[in-house]
Order: sequence, then structure tokens, then C-alpha cells
Amino acid sequence: MEPPYGAIFLLFIVLGFAGVVSIFKARQRREKTYYLVSIVAFIGVFAVAVALLNQFVLSFAILIVAGLMSLVLLPRVMELYGQEIVKQKHETDVSTPLRIRDFLTWKGWIKLKAIYGFRKMITIYSILNIGAVAALLLVLTVLGIITPVMAIWYSILTAIVSIIIVYRQIWKAFKEI
Repeated sequence: MEPPYGAIFLLFIVLGFAGVVSIFKARQRREKTYYLVSIVAFIGVFAVAVALLNQFVLSFAILIVAGLMSLVLLPRVMELYGQEIVKQKHETDVSTPLRIRDFLTWKGWIKLKAIYGFRKMITIYSILNIGAVAALLLVLTVLGIITPVMAIWYSILTAIVSIIIVYRQIWKAFKEI
């Protein structure tokens, strides 16, 4: 059985992107935790590179280490995101018109909460999150990088993770504002 190179390549891209974004966040916000997040992401990139060299046992062990490190960092990262939402809430004037550019930060979601309430806002957030991932997976399927079955599984996993993130992270942060 041939390894799922499409999935491995996708993981390589996602982890590399996450590592670079975390470095930019660390520099922009002067928060050391984001540097640790980027280290975890680049450990994941290293694990994927090892997997591409057909060293799957070593790659799995490295991914376990990265996973454990991310579990240790998770409470602090969630706290940082919560602080960011609260900070942006204080900076957001909900009476101004809603613009697409507001959705690049939490300001758009804060305005949606003021307009429609929390439940509708969070439903829209989840649908757009899952839809964006599904669109990316569709493109990767069309390009032949992943199979349709893999795209369906990734979409299901994204939905599950999205629900967990929404109720563990965003729910608490929006309750504070």
C-alpha cells in the first residue's frame, strides 16, 4: 500500500504556513507563546519531511512529541485569543457598517454578534470556516493532490475541530465581552 502522499504534502503546507504566521504574530504582538507555536509547527514540518523519506515510525514519534507540546501550549494560546477578542471588542464600534475587511480580524464577528446575537453569529462562523476548508480541499482534489475520500474525511474532521474550538475558545471570550 502506497502512503497517502497527498495528505502528507497537504500537512506539510498547512504546518509550514502555520509556522510562518505564528512568527509574524509573535513579532507583531511581542508575545513569546507564538514563537513556541511556530516551533511546534516546524517540528511538524520536520516530521512530514521525515515521512516523505519513508521513515514513518520516526515521523509518527516526532508528531506525537509535537502533539504533546501543542497540548501543553493550548491553554495559553486560548487565553491569548480570548484576550485578543476582548481587546478588539473595546476597539470596535458596532454602529459602523459591516465591511468584508472586518472579517480579517474579530471585529466583523463582534459586529455580527451585536446585530444577530451570539448563536447566529457562531453558526455563520462555523459554516464559513468549514466552507473555506471544503473549498480548499475541493481545489486540492481537482489538482489531484488528494482523493475525494480524503477531502470528505478532512471536511468532517474540520467540522468537529471547529465545533470544539468554537465552544472552548470563542464562547468563553465572547461571554467576557
